[in-house]
Amino acid sequence: MLTVWEKAARKADLTLKLPGGIPMFFRRIPAGSFRMGARGEGADEEPMHQVVVTREFLLGTFVVTQEQYRAVASRCPALKKQSDPSHFKGPRRPVEQISWHDATAFCQWLRCWRGLPKEIREVRLPDEAEWEYACRADSETEYYNGDGEAALANVAWFEKNSGNESHAVDERPESHPFGLYGMHGNIWEWCLGVHDSNAYRKREDGWEAREWVLSEKGKDRARVLRGGSWYDTARGCRSAYRDRLRPDVRYRNFGLRVCLVRGPAGPADNRAASAPGDGGRGTRLESDGAGGGPHGTPSGASHVSPRSGSKKMNKAA
Repeated sequence: MLTVWEKAARKADLTLKLPGGIPMFFRRIPAGSFRMGARGEGADEEPMHQVVVTREFLLGTFVVTQEQYRAVASRCPALKKQSDPSHFKGPRRPVEQISWHDATAFCQWLRCWRGLPKEIREVRLPDEAEWEYACRADSETEYYNGDGEAALANVAWFEKNSGNESHAVDERPESHPFGLYGMHGNIWEWCLGVHDSNAYRKREDGWEAREWVLSEKGKDRARVLRGGSWYDTARGCRSAYRDRLRPDVRYRNFGLRVCLVRGPAGPADNRAASAPGDGGRGTRLESDGAGGGPHGTPSGASHVSPRSGSKKMNKAA
């Protein structure tokens, strides 16, 4: 019988062979539309509104694992000083204790890597709408497979069943319609855009999914996190749940999933063997991003969201 990893390899729509021959699998997410948000939950999840995803994209079958992260980070100037940051060790456990800056540096290195297929024009984090669209896969329930904790427990590691630690990405089978794993629980996933608690009130039905940028939001430059984690309540693992933190913060339940976008052939690529620059480790703070954590909490303190969904432990050293 095939293992979960072997099945994922067979069904992948694209496989990258990272340095050292480490595979990374991707599934095709078709263009389409969905209703984003939820009613009667967090104020920043309302109103529900129709969102159009205008082009297909490829999303990592799994979140980035520790062996995949090391394969890139050991060669990336921005990351190689800490190429093995995770608290819970295991080659196929999710990489964690990474900031948004780390996650974007990882993607930038891949974008410049000579091994990237030439038809791939974008390598980045998914934007928030892409993430929820992929997670929901045409569902409007709390989780892609239904409502309630019993449904979540069938597809996710969260506070009730995780044993207070992360788990290997291929530890359990799933039946996600797009062939993805771990969209709920196990590890929070950084998304591309800035967080705006009023974003949904600014959009009309039929809004076209894209990155949400600073000019469209209010006070701070917090980035979006989605999916919940091994440490979080069932409520924090819902498809619609939105959380945010400063881009320089690292916790042992923060990771990433890579998004690829194909495009027409352009001018000859100048892809180098590594990504440019040596920034991206959260050392270059945003001008207004060096203050407290979400909800006014100091960045190093534990907190539970007032919405009683997301929980975070002390910031990693």
